[in-house]
Amino acid sequence: MEKSLTLKQVATILGVEPSTVRFWEKEFAEFVKVKSNKGQHKRFTPANVEMLTKIRDLLQVEQYTIKGAKRRLEMDMALDSAMGIDGNFKTTVFFMLSAIMQELQTYRETSQKLSQQLELLQLEKSEIEEKLQEEQRKGILDFIRDKIAMKKMQEKEA
Repeated sequence: MEKSLTLKQVATILGVEPSTVRFWEKEFAEFVKVKSNKGQHKRFTPANVEMLTKIRDLLQVEQYTIKGAKRRLEMDMALDSAMGIDGNFKTTVFFMLSAIMQELQTYRETSQKLSQQLELLQLEKSEIEEKLQEEQRKGILDFIRDKIAMKKMQEKEA
């Protein structure tokens, strides 16, 4: 027969108050199925404790809302049944995907910064080209003035 634990024992294992365990048991009833015989205290199985541990981690460590934790557990159960994957492999895949998503976010941010820098460089290039054209126009005007002045001097000499 499977060893079962009392509410107080489960609360001690999870490091929470018994009232918290009762709340989670009610909120997550479709995931935590605690059996109790009429007139007896509820007894928690190792599977119940494992599920309550997942719930605690989702709520307290990963900071999920109740609704978000339920969705996550539903998704996990769907994945488990659809793929027949054991929990450790699934967790590994989940963390790998999380790491990939973080890396993609970092690349996206870097890409945005590079794009902004490129825009600034293009603006700076345009400003420099305008100044260069202005200098070239000034150079042409000075060249024409010099030619006109030389022509006037030649006419005066002639």
